[in-house]
Amino acid sequence: MHKPTILGKIIVELIPEKFINEKEKNVMKFSNAAKGVSKLFTAEILGLIGFVLTGIGAVAMATGVVGSNQKAMSDNAAIATAGGGAVFATIGAIILFVGAIISIVGLVQAGKDEKFFKYALYAMIIFFVFSLIVNIALSASGYKDYATSGGSLINLIVNILVIQGIINLANAKQDAKVASKGLLIFKLIIVVTVLQIIVSIIVTATQNTVAAAIALVLTLVALILGIARYIIYLSLLSNAKKMLADDKE
Repeated sequence: MHKPTILGKIIVELIPEKFINEKEKNVMKFSNAAKGVSKLFTAEILGLIGFVLTGIGAVAMATGVVGSNQKAMSDNAAIATAGGGAVFATIGAIILFVGAIISIVGLVQAGKDEKFFKYALYAMIIFFVFSLIVNIALSASGYKDYATSGGSLINLIVNILVIQGIINLANAKQDAKVASKGLLIFKLIIVVTVLQIIVSIIVTATQNTVAAAIALVLTLVALILGIARYIIYLSLLSNAKKMLADDKE
């Protein structure tokens, strides 16, 4: 009986393994998610810039009101401060809108590879519809500011769904570091966002009963918490972007 040569044994053993590895490699490729997460990262940077600008605008407008009420600045200075704040807030809102559009595109792309990004897209659509209804139906109502907190809650749901999508991708790619960080960020972002919502509700509920200076301090706290949320979320998106970098076509 003819015995296979050493070379023959090597070929028989290596070829199946090669095919298996190649198959696994293809399964682990997430080119759509790589492009989508990259866009989400860009959108979130724009979101942070827009949030900071709108926050500065809100603080400037509140400062103008406090300065005018307490006669700490002249009427012209107060008007100029509040007006400058309005400009910052407007620019910030435009940047936030651009970031939101890029985020939608990113979710559509990433949703082709991971279903939780698709769920996040649905939640974001609900967020836009909710915001539209609030701005139209409650524009002249005192409940508009309270409803805005509901929008923040929906935005939190979007973040949670994206984080879960990243965790699923990390598990599929056997990246324990990103998966573990995703679980940590999952908990942190919930805590920070809930605190942010609570502070915003307190500001809204007490704006006519407490000193304007206290309301200004609470507004600053809400701004700091919001910035912290963006930075925490961005850190995970950055890790996910690096994890998927080799998957881009």
